[in-house]
Amino acid sequence: MKSTKNNVKKMFIAMIIVFFFVLTSFGQISISGKIMDESNVPIPYVNIGIKEQGIGTISDREGKFQITISEKFSNSMISISHVGYKQLNFEVAKMPKEIFLKSHPINLKPITVISKKYKRKVLGNQSKGGLFMSGFSKGDMGGEIGRKFSIKQPSIIEKMGFYVKYNDYDSVILRLKIYTINKKLPDKLISSENLIQISDRSTGHIELTPDIPIEVKVDIIITLELVEHFPADRGHIYFSQSPPFLGNMYYRTTSFDKVKKYKGGPMCMYINIKY
Repeated sequence: MKSTKNNVKKMFIAMIIVFFFVLTSFGQISISGKIMDESNVPIPYVNIGIKEQGIGTISDREGKFQITISEKFSNSMISISHVGYKQLNFEVAKMPKEIFLKSHPINLKPITVISKKYKRKVLGNQSKGGLFMSGFSKGDMGGEIGRKFSIKQPSIIEKMGFYVKYNDYDSVILRLKIYTINKKLPDKLISSENLIQISDRSTGHIELTPDIPIEVKVDIIITLELVEHFPADRGHIYFSQSPPFLGNMYYRTTSFDKVKKYKGGPMCMYINIKY
C-alpha cells in the first residue's frame, strides 16, 4: 500500500513538471515603440492589436506603447488603427520601433440646418441603475462597453450621458465611439473623436456635449473605450446597468477583439437627440 502511494505521488509530481513545462515552453515577445504622424508628431490613443485574438493595447499621450505577445502569434499581423489615419499592419516579428501613420481624412457630409422647429427626445436610460455593474480594471486598455440606440428618423445627437457607479482612479480618460450596426453587432465606426476625462474619483452622472454635431440616420451602438488612467498600476471604474430584461450590453476586452453581446442588461446610458 505504501509503495502504491509513493508511485501515485511520483506520478503527480511528474504531471506538475510536465504541466509547468508546457506553460513555459511558449515564450513571450515584448514589443514597444512610438507612433507618429508624417511630421514626427506623436499620435496619442492609437489602437494596436491582433484582430479577434483578445490581444491589444493603446498608445499613451506621447504615442508610446508596449505590448506582450505569445510566441505562437509571431507570424500574426498586428494592426495599428486611428480615426483620420490609414491603417497599417505589421508581422509581429517585424514590428518597427517607430511607426508613421499617413493622414487619411474622413469626409463627413455637412449637416444642413433648415428653418423648422425641432422635436427633442431622450433615448436610453438616465437612471442610476441597481445592483448590476460593468466596467474596466487596470490593464483593460482598448476595452469597450456600450449599448444600442434605436433611431426612428434622421436625428442629431446633442448630448450623451452615463452613470458611474464606482471609480477609484485619480483620473481616467474614456473615448466615446459610435458605430452603425450589422448582424446585430457594431460595424462601421462613424465617430470616435470625443474624449471624456473624469477626475478626482468622481461618480454619478457624467454628461458630454459632442465637439461637433453628430447626425445619425440608422440604429447605432455607442461605446466607451478605456484609453488612459492614473495611477497606471491599479484601479477600477464601473458603470451602472439596467435590469437584465431591458436589453443587451455590448463589450470587448481589448483593441481589435471580437465584440460580444451580453444578455445581462444594457448600460445606464442615454442620448439627447433632436429631429
